Amino acid sequence: MENFGEEFEKYLEESLNLKTYSKGERVKGKIVKFDNDIAYVDIGTKTEVVIPTEEVKDLKEGEELEAIFTKKKQDGYWLITRRPILFQQRKEKLKKALKDKSLVKAKLIEPKEKGYIVEVEGLKAYLPKSEAGLKSRGEELPLEFKVIVIKVEDNSRGFRVVVSRKQAIEKEQEKKKEQLIEKLKEEKRIKGKVSKLTSKGAVISIEDIIYGFLPNSLYSWDRDKTTDELKIGEELELAVVEIDEKNNKFILSKKALEPNPWSVFDKKVGDVVEGVVKNINDYGLIVKVNGVEGFIYKMETEHLHPENYKSKFKVGDKIKGKIIELDKKKKRLKISIKALEPHPIDKFLTENPEGSSVKGKVKEVKNKVALIDLGDELEGVLNLKDATWNPKIKNISQVLKGKTEEEFMVLGKEGNRIKLGLKQFKPDPWKTFREKYKVGNIVKVKVKKLIDRGAFVDILDDVEGFIPLKEISKEPIEIPSDKLKLGEEVEAKIKQIKGFDITLSIKAIELDKEKKELEEIVSKFKPKDSSRDTGLATLGELL
Repeated sequence: MENFGEEFEKYLEESLNLKTYSKGERVKGKIVKFDNDIAYVDIGTKTEVVIPTEEVKDLKEGEELEAIFTKKKQDGYWLITRRPILFQQRKEKLKKALKDKSLVKAKLIEPKEKGYIVEVEGLKAYLPKSEAGLKSRGEELPLEFKVIVIKVEDNSRGFRVVVSRKQAIEKEQEKKKEQLIEKLKEEKRIKGKVSKLTSKGAVISIEDIIYGFLPNSLYSWDRDKTTDELKIGEELELAVVEIDEKNNKFILSKKALEPNPWSVFDKKVGDVVEGVVKNINDYGLIVKVNGVEGFIYKMETEHLHPENYKSKFKVGDKIKGKIIELDKKKKRLKISIKALEPHPIDKFLTENPEGSSVKGKVKEVKNKVALIDLGDELEGVLNLKDATWNPKIKNISQVLKGKTEEEFMVLGKEGNRIKLGLKQFKPDPWKTFREKYKVGNIVKVKVKKLIDRGAFVDILDDVEGFIPLKEISKEPIEIPSDKLKLGEEVEAKIKQIKGFDITLSIKAIELDKEKKELEEIVSKFKPKDSSRDTGLATLGELL
């Protein structure tokens, strides 16, 4: 009976032109319906065949499929499977992914000691821990992620696949980096976070993909501000000023997005401005004025004692000054504080013109100059040539003694001092001397100083003469004090005037006196008749 039934069934299939399949044969069909864990498929046989739902979950009713006839039955229906076909398709996809180095989706299945078992395109693959792309030991692998196929083995031992999440992350980062660079080229401005601070600037993270550098010089128009005031993680809006893809270099600027204070600076030369001292160096003061940086040279801080600027100013001081130089293109601003006030010396000379007398206290006496305190930080200077008419005086200390108060004549301005004089209070004694005396005149002098070779004497105030030792007396003497005393007044004859050197002689007066006396004696014995020559005159001359 069984053989008859099979034969009858075969007969019906042949008579109805129904298809029959053998085990392992490929079949094509259309999904008729889904019913729980199976799907019914029409492949042209007497009845539908079934396939597990999990094998066709990517398909819908009415869609066609290709499968393998298993020659097995499930619930009375022939069973087909897509597994061998899908397995082969998936293998080909992974081989192609290996060749193209394309990204594929992966799902974590099971962690192992040295890696992870993951599912890729429906097949199991191995992900070594070294290729997991985890940043720290505590970080866990997500359930789903992308990988790159780095190895495929398809041989008699089976089909083995090795994947890398790290390389996939790097590839995605590289792609994002390229997209981000193109975006930076177009927009020229970005938002970034401070990643690291250095002495030269800040490292900025841009979307955690690329890193740029913000130099201190491009941080702010205010030179006193640097990236030191930033904090790690702080977000900034910055301009892209340089892109060097080859060297992976991105230079950023914060001040490029801020208005240039020089372009809005509306002052001009001659204007009075207020500012704040930002720094003090060996050359002067750096000040901030309306957002721009200016400079006050030390010599422009005050009229009289600019060298003391470091002790008179400190950082943070508010100052007022006049603009004396301005060049916006070169960003140069020079200011003068002293330009706001008249020079104290000019003011002093207005109140005390040349020729007037003022009182001052001797501060310091040097070799040929004396400094005089005139009050109100004003200082006078008395030069040796203005202290005395006596050219023989070589040190001003012979004129001024100690820190005394004296009366001086105003002579004008000498640098940052008032030029003073003493000798100008009296007429030039040398002029008087030259008008009154000449060689051969007898003058009354006062012994001033005795030295081995002679005596210095005062002829007039500040007019000095010298009597050599041999000219002190007609009698031989060894030293001047043998004949003269200090302070003694004597008469002397002017023998020579050479410039300011006057040579005198006491002996010449004595000889003149003797000669006169002899002449008087001879004249008494001279004959009344001058025509008779007795020879007595010649004898008198000899005597």
